[in-house]
Amino acid sequence: MAAEPSDLNPYAPPSTVSDTPLIDAAPSQTPWLRRLIVVQAIVIVVSLAVEAYEHETIVGSGPIFSLVGLIIAIFAFRNRDHASMIFGSSAIVFASLIVFLINYNSWGPPQGDRPITILSFIYAAFALPYSAWFVSTRSKAAENHSSIH
Repeated sequence: MAAEPSDLNPYAPPSTVSDTPLIDAAPSQTPWLRRLIVVQAIVIVVSLAVEAYEHETIVGSGPIFSLVGLIIAIFAFRNRDHASMIFGSSAIVFASLIVFLINYNSWGPPQGDRPITILSFIYAAFALPYSAWFVSTRSKAAENHSSIH
């Protein structure tokens, strides 16, 4: 942004223009965060397979799913990576929704089997492509961004 000669103030103090921004807005995705997102994707796939086979396993897979999501959300919050924080938080929200639906509708295993399986597949249909994007595209973008600066 070069100033026109007529725009220059001859009485202004000398100043320099820096090419680097004061605040780098691009979130840096740590290797630990990428690994946790891969773990979350594995937990989603395994939980889906086991839940579709034996519905009562959500008692164990739900807390594991929520715990990994909470850890992702904490790491992402510390790295100011809002997209990853939303991804991690979505696991907690989804598990809470399932618990709410079970309690609100007084579902036993036979009544909750089909709706919970359908909701789990819908969540996975959104979460798995998103996690693949987090791990592949965003990590490459972060590497390209860091190599520029």
